[in-house]
Parts: sequence; structure tokens; C-alpha cells
Amino acid sequence: MARYVILRHEDRTPPRGRAPLLVIRDGWSWLGFVVPLLWLLWHRLWFAAFGVFAASLAIALLAQNPQWASLALPFNLLVGLFVGLEGQGWRIGAARPRGYRLVDVVEADTQEAAELRFADMAGDESFEAPLAAAMVPGRGLAAAEAPDFLFAAPGGVNR
Repeated sequence: MARYVILRHEDRTPPRGRAPLLVIRDGWSWLGFVVPLLWLLWHRLWFAAFGVFAASLAIALLAQNPQWASLALPFNLLVGLFVGLEGQGWRIGAARPRGYRLVDVVEADTQEAAELRFADMAGDESFEAPLAAAMVPGRGLAAAEAPDFLFAAPGGVNR
């Protein structure tokens, strides 16, 4: 089963062109690995796309030297590997400035199954996942899954 992150727009009626609910699979992205620049552009991750473009340009310039030409393929694979591993997390992080907030994390086989499972759990409009309330700001999803005592403040009070 895969883990899907459910994000809801702050406004129940978001601006035109934006979905009220985003369901993003948290994990490996094959397309992000195979075609990292196109994948990043498709998902409107402009800064990451610029970084991948700069890295690819640097690798291409490095490959012009015969001594370094054999390293071009491994470096390109590393760039693809990095985007494949971190790309979905970048999508989740980029949704926050666009007005989306974490609502829940659901495990399901497909995106449609995750949407159905979330809709089943969120039968009433007042539903707020305990995960969103337990998150420590700035710690991401890891803080929500870890016990509070791991991130305790110096005085021992975490809230």
C-alpha cells in the first residue's frame, strides 16, 4: 500500500483553476526519475526545475572534457534519483504557499481508493484529522508520526 497525503485549500471554494482537495502520493516517482526536468515543469516546481536544469547544464559542460565524460551518465542518474525520491515531497511543500493545508495521510492502493477512504472518514464537514493537530511547525510529516518527547523544547514543554 502507498501513502497518500490529503491537502485541502484554506478556502472551501479555491480560486479558479485550483482543486479544493489535493491527493499526492508520498513516495517514489518513476517519471521524476526518468525525465526529471519535464516532471518538475509539469508540476510547476519552477525553482527545482531551474536547479535540475543548472545541474544538467553543468554535467553537459563537464562531459565535454574527455577525462570527465565517463561521469556524465552517473551524475545524470544521480539527478534523476534525487528528483525521483524527493519530488513528491517538493510537491507537498509547494502546495502550502498556494493555500493548501495538510488534512490527513491515508494508506491505499490507488489514488482513487485514497480519495474514497478519505471521503468515508470525513463524512461530516467538521472532520479534522488528529495528525494535522499534532504536527509541530517546521518539522514536516516526520514530526506528526514521531512521539512528542522527541521534539521537546528546552524547557520540556512542546506546545
